[in-house]
Amino acid sequence: MAANRRSLLGVAGLVGAATVLSKFIALFREQIIAASFGVSAGVDAYGYAYKLPGFLLTLLGGVNGPFYSAVVSVVSRQERSKIGPLIETIQTVVALVLGVATAVLWLGAPLFIGLVANGAPAPTQQMAVEQLRIMAPMALLAGLIGLGFGVLTAADRYALPSLSPILSSGAVIVAIVFWHDQGPIVLAWGVLAGALLQWLAQIPFQWKLGLGSLRPRWQWQSPEVKEVLGIMGPASGSSILSNLNVYTDLFFASQLVTGVVAALNYANLLVQTPLGILSNILLIPALPLFSRLSGESDRPELRLRVRQAVLSVLIVVLPLSALAAVLALPLVTVIYQRGQFDRHGSELVAQVFAAAALGMAFYLARDLLIRVFYALGEAQIPLRISVVGIGANLLLDWLLIQFFGPAGITLATTLVSALACVLLTLALRQQMGGLGWKGLGTTSLNLTLGALLTGLVAWGAYHLLIGAWSPPGTINELIRLTAAGAAGTLFQALWLGLWRIPEVMALLGPLTRRLRRR
Repeated sequence: MAANRRSLLGVAGLVGAATVLSKFIALFREQIIAASFGVSAGVDAYGYAYKLPGFLLTLLGGVNGPFYSAVVSVVSRQERSKIGPLIETIQTVVALVLGVATAVLWLGAPLFIGLVANGAPAPTQQMAVEQLRIMAPMALLAGLIGLGFGVLTAADRYALPSLSPILSSGAVIVAIVFWHDQGPIVLAWGVLAGALLQWLAQIPFQWKLGLGSLRPRWQWQSPEVKEVLGIMGPASGSSILSNLNVYTDLFFASQLVTGVVAALNYANLLVQTPLGILSNILLIPALPLFSRLSGESDRPELRLRVRQAVLSVLIVVLPLSALAAVLALPLVTVIYQRGQFDRHGSELVAQVFAAAALGMAFYLARDLLIRVFYALGEAQIPLRISVVGIGANLLLDWLLIQFFGPAGITLATTLVSALACVLLTLALRQQMGGLGWKGLGTTSLNLTLGALLTGLVAWGAYHLLIGAWSPPGTINELIRLTAAGAAGTLFQALWLGLWRIPEVMALLGPLTRRLRRR
């Protein structure tokens, strides 16, 4: 068990370092976009156009997406000699289905944009149609990327899946630097080039490891193929239904002032940067482990591992969420406010970001619980819960936008994620015959109270600094932001040390000992 724990910590460290690097480069990409094009109609058009291909790239082609999860869940239990033919067959199916999806995306671009950008000006809609057609081939590339990443992870090759997004971000950066004078259309070309690079980069690794080639294969009746498709189909449906919420958000955003869609994109990147890092650290090493513990005899160990993972999310994400929400405006100002991105843009993005930050723990816990269902070979339950989420999001978008404006859109997403967590927990308890979460509720309340006080301390520290020392400038704002964040983090450490919750101390123990040795 100790060796296994060291192995998991090593994988988490590797994945974490690679993901941190890729996320910071993605943040640099967004800074360049913001400085070059600001909160403008052109970026709004890109926001409308990118959502569908971007969803396919992130969820079908991304680490922890349904294609990735289905492959890892099945392949991690197979002998190496069976993996190549299995992947080639799945790859053939995916290429055929998503090839058709690519054609539909290109032909139906005016319809798709018209649905989500109903309230946007006609020139903005036309720009969005053009950009969507450029990015249409990402539908096919996304599926191939997700399969490749899944099989590499199952073979204990973690670096490339975590580093691969750097290729996508780099392609966009290069496109802006060299073809900036072409306008926001270069964003679409950069994203497409990045997706192509991600797929091409993984092919040599698969070939070298004997994990499948580009050869078409038609072994449809294989039990392993049926198992992968049996998970992949409902899982993809669940992801597609969940992301209908994104289109609902865009529809309501299009009814508001120009720049709201761009603000949603900028805020989403700020939320997804820490969440992507934490998601990869927690879920990439956990999913193969959950799959190996899916048998009835391993249920006690699986319950323990799931409990530890949920507690890890609460320990890390709750205080991070509180700090992000109370320091939203200075954070957005430091990261984005330069070039074409002005104070108005910072205030708009900060409103949206603060509401989204409140849901970070729910978002990550939801993804964790869904992966447990996938490990158990059950994809129908998350699919049904996604259907419930669509109706809830539609209602909450309509209601909350009346009271909170643009921030109501991301606040609705937060509440839908919370609802999904509750429903998934109830369903998983029934699926596993109990979760063994006795006492976790009290611990969660303690951690939530600590996070709220952490946010209050950071907010107070920032405003004390503003009152005592308020010279303008990005560097000065960064100093105030850092000091306020440090005050909140120090309080959080003192809070955990004061209560010394046994489970929390047990999880933090290895990290604390490692820091002391260093």
